Amino acid sequence: MTQQGDIFQQLSLASVSGVSAAAFAEICTALYERELLHLSQLQQINTAFLQRRLQSLPYHVKNAARGMLESDAPYTLDIQNASWQAAQKRRLAVTPSQPQKLARWLNHGARLGDTVPIYDLRLPIQQARLDSIDRIDHQQQRLHCNMHGWFSFTGECLEPDHDQVYLLKPDATTLAPAFCGHQWNHKGRIDPRTLGLREVLLATRVEF
Repeated sequence: MTQQGDIFQQLSLASVSGVSAAAFAEICTALYERELLHLSQLQQINTAFLQRRLQSLPYHVKNAARGMLESDAPYTLDIQNASWQAAQKRRLAVTPSQPQKLARWLNHGARLGDTVPIYDLRLPIQQARLDSIDRIDHQQQRLHCNMHGWFSFTGECLEPDHDQVYLLKPDATTLAPAFCGHQWNHKGRIDPRTLGLREVLLATRVEF
């Protein structure tokens, strides 16, 4: 019987060049186990949806693992846990200069599909997450992100009850909390969360 590790080793030898096959296999295994756990915890999942997700899982896991190994992200890659690590700030905050930086970038450099950091400052758990731009409305100075909806060009979320959710210009500093899954509560820093497969794939598209 072929073991999970053997499967990923075969994938690595067949499709990964210039990187360690063993590292590729480890990342694939961690991502695969994480996604299967996530699927097992979904409520009222229908069979057709589950079948589609499982059929596409090896393809997305392989792409995510390759992307993590080839990424030039300036954070430490933890191969065993398929995650990035960096020093965590004492708190999550939007600096006063961020709205202007974001607006300039959206007007001159942003493209559809770009990965962006979303800072959710709502308690009890504050998080930084990754999302992607799927619409830019220059006329109304707003943009739409795939998961978080509409934002102004200065970063304020325009969706109901999201007044403490912000979009920031992506750079090494603003992306670090999202890449590393950093979290905070009312007392300060808490253990990081692990990124789902979708966020990992978004992270691997970022060029620093």
